[in-house]
Amino acid sequence: MNSAFFEFNVATSALFTAKNGLSVTSNNIANSSTKGYSRQVALQKASEPLPGVCGKGMVGTGSEVYGVGQVREFYLDKKYWQQNATLGEYELKNDQLELVETVFSELSSMGVNSTVNEFLNSISSLTFSSGDKTYRTNVINFASIFVDNINSYAISLQNQQKDLNDEVNALVKKINSISDQVVSLNKQIFSNELDGSHANDLRDQRALLLDELSHYVNTEVKITDSQYGEKLSVLINGQTLVNHFSNQKLTCEARGSDEKVDKDDAVGLYDINWTSGIPFSTKGLSGDLKGLLDIRDGNVITDDTAGTEFADKVQNYKGIPYYVDKLNTLVQTVARVFNEGKTLDGTDIEGIDGHINGYDADGNKGNLFFTYKDNEGKIVEDTELDYSQITAFNFSLSGILVSDPSKLAASTSDTTTEVSNNEIIIQFTKIRNNGSIFKEGNVFDYINGTSSSLAIDRRQANNFNEFYKEITSETDNQRLSVSGVSLNEELTNMIKFQQLYVASAKLMQSISKIYDTTINGLGV
Repeated sequence: MNSAFFEFNVATSALFTAKNGLSVTSNNIANSSTKGYSRQVALQKASEPLPGVCGKGMVGTGSEVYGVGQVREFYLDKKYWQQNATLGEYELKNDQLELVETVFSELSSMGVNSTVNEFLNSISSLTFSSGDKTYRTNVINFASIFVDNINSYAISLQNQQKDLNDEVNALVKKINSISDQVVSLNKQIFSNELDGSHANDLRDQRALLLDELSHYVNTEVKITDSQYGEKLSVLINGQTLVNHFSNQKLTCEARGSDEKVDKDDAVGLYDINWTSGIPFSTKGLSGDLKGLLDIRDGNVITDDTAGTEFADKVQNYKGIPYYVDKLNTLVQTVARVFNEGKTLDGTDIEGIDGHINGYDADGNKGNLFFTYKDNEGKIVEDTELDYSQITAFNFSLSGILVSDPSKLAASTSDTTTEVSNNEIIIQFTKIRNNGSIFKEGNVFDYINGTSSSLAIDRRQANNFNEFYKEITSETDNQRLSVSGVSLNEELTNMIKFQQLYVASAKLMQSISKIYDTTINGLGV
């Protein structure tokens, strides 16, 4: 049986429905520019009906707002997270390869190409003036500049490697911090939703953290329902980071000097492990972390390196170790060509005798032209040189030549008995265009080939960066079209709920007049 004031209750429910709708609308408008905020809606339904008169039919009892929902599409989130990881990887590679490119760029006035060219030009000027000490000194000076620049380029690459290493450590800390925050939010969301409510703002905070995490590392989110509520797990590169109320953490462990993957790596590069001691698998990795590791550790894996102890730590990518190796090959080859007139593998180069086979101004047999410094910083002058020990870091000019330019061997004949024929210097000028020195051709072909390979990698990284930036932006726009706040739509809702409120108030006025007439007017 209906209450005597049943209609008042129905009208009151309409007032509260309108009021709650306006509250949700005002919250949407207030957060229209809040990053990560998802549009909320008042969840409205008809109140439980009552049996009609004499048990026939049902009488509506009004409406009620039973909760506040969140408009968000999980499918678009997953799509965005996948694309965001790839964007992060190539965005970082593009920036870092640009730094590497400055060393090898054939257009750079301070690049390897220019340095080698200036050195070879100085040798050409000595061809007809080998007896002039000034010209000899000039050659030694340009050779010294060549050596110093190579050393500088190698150190620059290694410093970049160190910077990337620091970024790896910082990124691991960020990932751990995000996992802690996600666990904390999982607990808060679970607690707040035990009564059936929706912790929308907390969910938005969590989704925003997952957006950030997906840029750092490829992220997968799994949501499962249980009898106690929803549970959320987060996997990075297929490995569990967050398991609802608990999380694993990553740790960075510095390699010792005897643990270096590449002999020219900086000491203390970090390996990433779980705190349990299990190595973090990088197979299939993407995101900023992938970009950092590829540039920091990347080298081309060959049959010789595939089975080595540290092969699993080498990223099969042309990163800093690869280009340091290219510099090493350059200086090892140049050193052997100038010293002995041989290619790096020991093959004689036709028409080039080498500096150690010439005679200096005093008629003495030539010494080394290029060599290296040992671990104690001492210049090695032994003509029986182990060229595999030369690197871009320890590459050096012979100390004998630096201290006395007259020791520069210019002649193939003994200058104490014959006039210097200047043949060694003439042979050196032919090195510039000799196509048998490197498998790529002459020295400039080698440098330009390396530069071109780097340019291709950089262009590919840039193309992928631009492509994924565009499609990630499109996916984000799709998400915003679903979950973002439209002020025009909220204005429409505001008017709708305002009109509902006014209509409900007038309904109560009309019901009040009816009851007033019925009770007071008819009762006179």
